[in-house]
Amino acid sequence: MATTSKNQSSLGIRDLGYSPGVLSTGRANSILDVPGVHISQLTVPTAEDLQNGSTATKGITVILPRGPKDFHIPCHAGTFTFNGNGELTGTNQIADWGFTNMPIAFTNSLSLGGVFDGCWDWVQDRQDEMKMGDLMRSRTYGTPVVGETADWHVNCNTRRSRLSKEDVAKAFEGFRCLEDGAVVEQGQRGGGAGMTCHQFTGGTGTASRIVKGTGKEYVLGALCQTNYGHLVDLTIGGVPIGKILMKEREAASQDKGSNTPDEASAGRTKDGSILVLLITNAPLLPHQLQRVARHATAGLACVGSRGIGRTFSGDIFLALSTADHPVEQLTPDVKMGQINPTQTYEVEVVKNECIDPYFIACAEATEEAILNSMVGAREGTLGMDGTKIGGLPVERVKELLERYLVKV
Repeated sequence: MATTSKNQSSLGIRDLGYSPGVLSTGRANSILDVPGVHISQLTVPTAEDLQNGSTATKGITVILPRGPKDFHIPCHAGTFTFNGNGELTGTNQIADWGFTNMPIAFTNSLSLGGVFDGCWDWVQDRQDEMKMGDLMRSRTYGTPVVGETADWHVNCNTRRSRLSKEDVAKAFEGFRCLEDGAVVEQGQRGGGAGMTCHQFTGGTGTASRIVKGTGKEYVLGALCQTNYGHLVDLTIGGVPIGKILMKEREAASQDKGSNTPDEASAGRTKDGSILVLLITNAPLLPHQLQRVARHATAGLACVGSRGIGRTFSGDIFLALSTADHPVEQLTPDVKMGQINPTQTYEVEVVKNECIDPYFIACAEATEEAILNSMVGAREGTLGMDGTKIGGLPVERVKELLERYLVKV
């Protein structure tokens, strides 16, 4: 679950001396900086090495953009699929209706169906508690939004990597927000457990940015689940970190008289996927949110893969607005299924000429969230088959960033 204690995963890329972009972060530099956003994360063992206590893990991250009490109130939404070898359920409804009003969950590939069912179970339990009749249940209908990335390099593509029904139910019990003291556990935590990034351990990452408005500030938060990338492409602050590390490893291997490459550079991870969730409290309409979602690609390109979106990857991005828009709220006398008089509602919306800061915020927060997922997973993990998968060598990366004067 999300916790209040400071854990090892709380270290981020800023602790290595690199602060992506120019915009200020929110208070926690996480998606929880957006008012009302709640999170629950569950991480459970997949297999254990009894000799040294190392554990392969799997998990789930669930986000409620408006919190448990108001989950059924729609949020305007937009999506972008950069490369489609992956799944994010509910996107057809979002494309047609322009909003979603359901939990958003990230998990591993084999758990997709079970988490989808778990979302429905939780929603129907809340509807029972709210004493919703059939008509209101129909009017607040939504499709659960569940995204997946494949943890097969850690959890070996076996049924053991599936979350149980009990695991999923437990993940829906612990929703908390920033005011409750919640944090986003990064790295091999929640849905990011078992994931790899640029041939190191990766997983869950988050960041946020502040965008100035007239008389007020808005927040854009990003949460990613990384499971993609080649070491050769890894770039941090413009420094080709991946290429440098590869050369150093080659030199070390030659000094030892060995041609065996380090595990992290052995090609264990080839392509893979990334999910990015963007939430803002700024009043953006669906077509604007689609544009914002597209710009996650810019943040992805800053870290690596040059924004290619390889054919075997699933690069899927979702953007939401929690601004107060009374979407689909019909008056009580309107009967569904009949031809009724047109009803309207007023909305506040960001002017087109003012949208650039949200593109910038999206790119910066996405870049930082990806890097935080790797720094948070720096301890590495044990694969289900017993293979040690190394984490990002943060001390060496910090030295390289200082050498190339990246620290700002």
